[in-house]
Amino acid sequence: MKIYYWCPFLTNIATIKSVVRSAKSISKNNKLRNIDEVTVLNSSGEWDFLKKKSSKIKIKDLYPFSFHKFLPKEGFVQSRISFLIIFFINFFPLMFKIQKEKPKYLIVHLLTILPIILSPLISKNTKIILRISGLPKLTIIRIVIWKLFSRYIHKVTAPTQKTLIMLKRSKIFDQNKIILLRDPAIDKKEISKNKLSKLPHKFKHKTFTLSIGRLTNQKNFEFLIKMFAKYQKIIKTDYLLIIGDGEEKIKLQKIINHLNCENSIILLGFRENVYNYINRCQMLVSVAEYEDPGFSLLEAAYLKKKIITSLVDNGPKDMKKNGDLCYFFNFNDEKSFLKAVKDSKNKNLKKIKDAKKYADKFSILSHATNLQKILI
Repeated sequence: MKIYYWCPFLTNIATIKSVVRSAKSISKNNKLRNIDEVTVLNSSGEWDFLKKKSSKIKIKDLYPFSFHKFLPKEGFVQSRISFLIIFFINFFPLMFKIQKEKPKYLIVHLLTILPIILSPLISKNTKIILRISGLPKLTIIRIVIWKLFSRYIHKVTAPTQKTLIMLKRSKIFDQNKIILLRDPAIDKKEISKNKLSKLPHKFKHKTFTLSIGRLTNQKNFEFLIKMFAKYQKIIKTDYLLIIGDGEEKIKLQKIINHLNCENSIILLGFRENVYNYINRCQMLVSVAEYEDPGFSLLEAAYLKKKIITSLVDNGPKDMKKNGDLCYFFNFNDEKSFLKAVKDSKNKNLKKIKDAKKYADKFSILSHATNLQKILI
């Protein structure tokens, strides 16, 4: 049995780790002994980095040369242009590859419109699994395309319970096709291996609050920066560290400089290893407009850290539904944020313990066990 993954991407996002961990979990699963090949399809060279890193997962190029580094990546318009290029260049290569090699399953993540449009031509011998990554916006175009090709889709998976309910209520797909499949956000071995790695000397004996995410409007870091600058004495921490890159980096740095906080609020850029920062932080804060499920929230919960998060769709609301796991505040609400900060000063071991249990649901083992039910 061959299992292929389709997930073109432009920048470092959590979905990349999700795909790699999912593919590895299948290849290592002893109960799926009839698997001959687990492959990630390389649309533009975005997966070249994995060729040397993993012997368990095959990388198959759809195009004769890599052009990923030449694609514009930052900004809404530029990224849409890049995805259009990937769409048209890979239209026939993807179709021919699936028709020729006939994998039993094609698991699709990002830029799913291409394999969905091709589904009438490739679904005869290959079952297509549409994995919803993040919180999908049900636009007119997306609804029409999903409905038009829904009969060619084998299964649709949702990362959280709330997304599952939303998809079922939309009645776009057959109810029996929609299932819960949580992302493999927690790699216990990787966390254990990297959480004690040394931090830069500058932070060695200092306290810091941490936030992680792409520097985009959706992550709402401008609000966090302003709140930290205003209430640093109440938060009682030396630094606010923000891990991530993105199109708003210059804008956010200007705000930091304007607030005269360049010595206490630091944009660290992308970090391959975030676990050592999470492990040493006083608390992790998310002020995002939405998270689904929110990898950094889950990683912080697994490492038993205090979490302050905006109560938004769908990950944080799913956490709220599962118990008093975080210090929640209303999105973009200064008073609510300040209250959450003050409440977090009181030790609550039950909250941390319950959050850890919730994070365990997003482990690689849990993901593999549930994915196995789809593949058998």
